Parts: sequence; structure tokens; C-alpha cells
Amino acid sequence: MTGNCSMFIDFHTHRDRQAPNLINLQTVDVNPQLEESISGGAAPPRHQKLEAQDLPNLCSLGLHPWFIKDDLWEAAWLTLERLASYSQVVAIGECGLDRNVAVPMELQIAVFEKHIRLAESLRKPLVIHCVRAFDLLIMLKKNHKPLIPWIIHGFHKKQAVFQQLLEQGFHFSFGAAILNHDQQMVEAIATVPMGRFLLETDDRPDLQVEQIYERAAMLRQISLETLQAQLVKTYEQLTRLSGFGL
Repeated sequence: MTGNCSMFIDFHTHRDRQAPNLINLQTVDVNPQLEESISGGAAPPRHQKLEAQDLPNLCSLGLHPWFIKDDLWEAAWLTLERLASYSQVVAIGECGLDRNVAVPMELQIAVFEKHIRLAESLRKPLVIHCVRAFDLLIMLKKNHKPLIPWIIHGFHKKQAVFQQLLEQGFHFSFGAAILNHDQQMVEAIATVPMGRFLLETDDRPDLQVEQIYERAAMLRQISLETLQAQLVKTYEQLTRLSGFGL
């Protein structure tokens, strides 16, 4: 825990950005190329397993539905399961459901449910990718009754979907979509309750999280400093269950 409330928090990013006032939660997609991607192109010998020092300083680990392969996902899952308990892994995901990919939905659900159980056992929040499958996502949340928070990253859907997810207890991570003038996104970021959202840059190399903060503060009609303090508190609340808050 820290008393520094002037931090910026990029809750979901695929880029390794470092700054004294930045908490950069880097997403690592667990796939057969994980060792190569983390080690900068030079994979460790086959007998050498990835360890804590091979991961980013602060990260989230998940098996993205885009990368689920029938003959490879189980090996990738074993890697994820082994690495997920390390202290710099503060969240599980991104993982989830996507009706726009060819992976059978039955398999997507089975893999997602493994993430649910892992997040619950480690008491680390679940970061969710969801495309055209919010009905299934809500059903799974009702069935599993999780104790840890579920956070939908990059949310940019209709107001009706937003309200339904709010009622079901979901958290949100808002990104580039709030920079647009879409009235539904403007209303979402302006009205989402404090403590139920964070901000992100996702995979945008041209975007700084400070830009997202400035837009969010304007839409919520509060100062940048007030927003920073609020989101530091939210981050602490979301990560303290595992013991790895600020």
C-alpha cells in the first residue's frame, strides 16, 4: 500500500512502459510461443522452465480465446497455472468468450471456467475479453457466484448492456473508446460508480494512459488529481485480496 495518489494506472496493456508515476499492468498471453516472446526471441532450453524473473515486473496472465488450439491449449494451461501464483502476477486474464472466432464455444467456455477457478483459488481478479457473448458471460457469473471481481476490459458496448452488467456486479476497464464522441460511451464513463472501473491503453502504441485519464476526468467533471486518487483506491481494492496491492 502506498500513500502516493498521484499515480497513473494502465490496468490493461500489451506494452512494457516504465515511468516513476505509472503502474503498468502488462498482459501476457500464454501460448506456445510464450517463452520466446518473453525472452526477446531467444527461448530458454527445453529443460529450463520460465520462472518469476522471466515475467514483467507487474502483469496479468491468461489464455486468450483467440489462441486456444485444440492440440496445444492444455500445455499452455499448465504453464499458466504454474506461473499464476507468482507475486508479480496480480490478475488472471485476459481470458473469455468471443463469438467472432472459429474456436468452438464449448471449448471457450471450458477454458474460461478453468480461469474462473484459478482466479478464485488465488484470489486474483479476472480480466475478461468478451465479444458478442455477454449473455453467456452473465450466465456463467450467476452459475459460479465468484467472490473475486470480474473486470471487462476495453468496454465499449451499448448502454443497455452496460446497465445489465452493472446490475450483475461487473467491473470495467475503459480505454480508447472514451476518446470518441459516442454518446453511450460518454454516459457510461460519466455515470459508472466510483470503485467499479479502471483505465487502460490495451495494444495502442500511439496512446498514453494520461490521455485516457484526462478525458475521463473531463467527462466525470472532476479534477485529474481526484480521479487519480480514486483509481488508486480502486486498484488497491481489486488487488488486495491476493495481498499484492500497491
